Amino acid sequence: MSSEEALIRVLTQLPLFAKNFLKIRTKSGRIEPFVFNRAQEYIHSRLEDQKLATGKVRALILKGRQQGCSTYVQARDFHVVSTQRGMKAFIITHDAEATKNLFDMTKRYNDELPEGLVPSPDTSSAKELKFNSLGSSYAVGTAGNKSVGRSQTIQIFHGSEVAYWPHAEEHAKGILQAVSNEPGTEIILESTANGIGNYFYNMWVSASSGQSDFQAIFIPWY
Repeated sequence: MSSEEALIRVLTQLPLFAKNFLKIRTKSGRIEPFVFNRAQEYIHSRLEDQKLATGKVRALILKGRQQGCSTYVQARDFHVVSTQRGMKAFIITHDAEATKNLFDMTKRYNDELPEGLVPSPDTSSAKELKFNSLGSSYAVGTAGNKSVGRSQTIQIFHGSEVAYWPHAEEHAKGILQAVSNEPGTEIILESTANGIGNYFYNMWVSASSGQSDFQAIFIPWY
């Protein structure tokens, strides 16, 4: 394998891209390379299997706390928008602090990349990275605003802690319809449990019983 082929392999395969180029802040506060843990490897395997089988990703992830699910999905989203053309990713969290934390995580991914590896963002604000040369972008919003994300056309959507969204059904009507069924599109909704009867719970029951296009991925606390 030539050096160019090796670089292409690293750039196109997320586990290698993360290990070689992405940095995360560990629980001890150190900045270290992003090497997938067991839970992240499992999520990646499930999503990639679905993508191979259907051409797209539609997934619900019921997770325990502090397992790195959001860290993984943010890396997945950033990898897509920074290396592919015409991909717009939008992320919604359950509150403003979580929105800031996820965006700061992704901005660290970008800031720690080797210079020249991927195009630098032309816009880098408090809530958006925009790669004009690729026609791609990454933006975040908070579920407390009923209109957040409406009137957009996106290819990648990540909903974080969906069971805690105050207006989950309204967001679903607006945002999920903004993602087409084209190959390469992704919708990933993840959350810790928050009782029964809410939007995420109902989606989970439907997915786990095989009554929807979404696959149900359970990541227990252990």
